Amino acid sequence: MDIISQVDKKTRHEMEIEIFPYLRDHYFEGKAILPAVESLIILAKAVKSFYPQADIFCLSQARFPRFLSIDVKANKQAVILEISKDESGNINSALLTVVRAKTNKVKRMAEHAFVKFSQNTDCFLPASPFRDIEKLSGRCISVPSATIYRELVPFGEAYQNITGDLSVSDQGALGYISGGSAQADDATLGSPFPFDAAMHMACVWGQRFTEIVPFPIGFGKRVIRRQTKKGESYLCRVWPKDIEKQKLIFDAWIYDNDGVLCEAISSLEMRDVTQGRLRPPRWIKV
Repeated sequence: MDIISQVDKKTRHEMEIEIFPYLRDHYFEGKAILPAVESLIILAKAVKSFYPQADIFCLSQARFPRFLSIDVKANKQAVILEISKDESGNINSALLTVVRAKTNKVKRMAEHAFVKFSQNTDCFLPASPFRDIEKLSGRCISVPSATIYRELVPFGEAYQNITGDLSVSDQGALGYISGGSAQADDATLGSPFPFDAAMHMACVWGQRFTEIVPFPIGFGKRVIRRQTKKGESYLCRVWPKDIEKQKLIFDAWIYDNDGVLCEAISSLEMRDVTQGRLRPPRWIKV
């Protein structure tokens, strides 16, 4: 990576990310897009390369304002990483690309992901005991994972990581998720697939109890206590925390099969980013 500018203690670094075939299983309206979970791994690896002693397991103030389309013909894609430290020692990082006007004379930076890696702070998130998490109150329905990925979250095989039936009630969603098997990095933040599947669970809940198909646009905090691994199975509980007409806020917890908490996510924000172009199928709605 090459440093290309420094403004207000921010450094920008050009790099190319490798586009593995499995990434093309993550798409929206016919276009492959970089998953939010993959952008977090890219940013975490960059932070560790410049600050080897940094803690990358407490992520906060994340936002995903724009999709990053993946070039289907390319094996690599150019991006720009912006990294800075604040007065408290926390490390801010953003994933950017250069966007050119149609005349090709004017260019600007488009932000696709931002996250703060908190340092020297108490990064604790409360979680209910495993015996309480594995029970879902309220009137439940069970949605088979095959139905989810055929009709509700139509991604390719690599991103079909809700397994079995998903239980859904007004109190949340509960189900088993997989660490995946594709060629992903699970050494940096853990496997990207369990957190990605947790967001699928929140999407299913949103389609049942609201009139929108919600997509993740950020989260308040994500604490990684134990890195998830590819090939492993996990139990995930998603809880609706603050539900408005166009904005859905969830908390989520990911446990291993021994009841040990792996990840806690606070204030996962989901919205309709399609301006109503996508609507839930009639059969899923209450």
